[in-house]
Amino acid sequence: MIEELKKYAMKFDINDPGISKKYYHSLRVQKISEEIAKHEKLDKEEYELASVIGLLHDFGRFYQWHKYQTFNDLISLDHGDYGASELIDKNLIENFYNKKENYQIIYEAIKYHNKYSVPEKVISKKLCNLIRDADKLDIIHMFKTKNSIISDKGKINKRVEEDFMNDRLVDNKNLSSEADRCLQVLSLIFDLNYEYSFEYLKAEKIIESIYDQIEDKEKMKKYFEKAEKYIERRCKKC
Repeated sequence: MIEELKKYAMKFDINDPGISKKYYHSLRVQKISEEIAKHEKLDKEEYELASVIGLLHDFGRFYQWHKYQTFNDLISLDHGDYGASELIDKNLIENFYNKKENYQIIYEAIKYHNKYSVPEKVISKKLCNLIRDADKLDIIHMFKTKNSIISDKGKINKRVEEDFMNDRLVDNKNLSSEADRCLQVLSLIFDLNYEYSFEYLKAEKIIESIYDQIEDKEKMKKYFEKAEKYIERRCKKC
């Protein structure tokens, strides 16, 4: 399955930094998806599906980068919609997985992994939520390792602050500064669903590590403290 994704990525030039970034992100998210599935004691078929969805969740990113040289869905294409359609509607999924009775589950999980929320009427809310967690954990971890740059520059949008302080995922549409983007990254924790996710963030000291990179610590202190307390609270509930 991994070799098939590599072949697909090579069609766009796997040495291109954007293509390479999404290829290795896909491998990491697959592993995280499998870890969550193990932690949740999913059955063999669901575990297999979690692995497939984890690997292919960003299938649409390769064409998006090749065509537009951006990962910004707002100015290019919705990579969740595009990836789901390419895999299922064009039967490219057959190169990776052949149990047709589960294709709709894969379609929905990939289509909705990047949306603000998941519709109630999906076949497997469990797997939709699982890939959303796995994807977000790797994104947050990239900021810890400084593979992605985070900044606190600029004024914080009132709508962004309101959503953050009310434990809501910050909508990309409301971002107008680097500080907004910082809060948007932190707000990913409010959309996590599984015990494994909060335990991972706590054990890896992700939020602390990101805070260490912030220049104006006084300006951002209350937001990071809120994030730490939220993770601690969710860990205790698990």
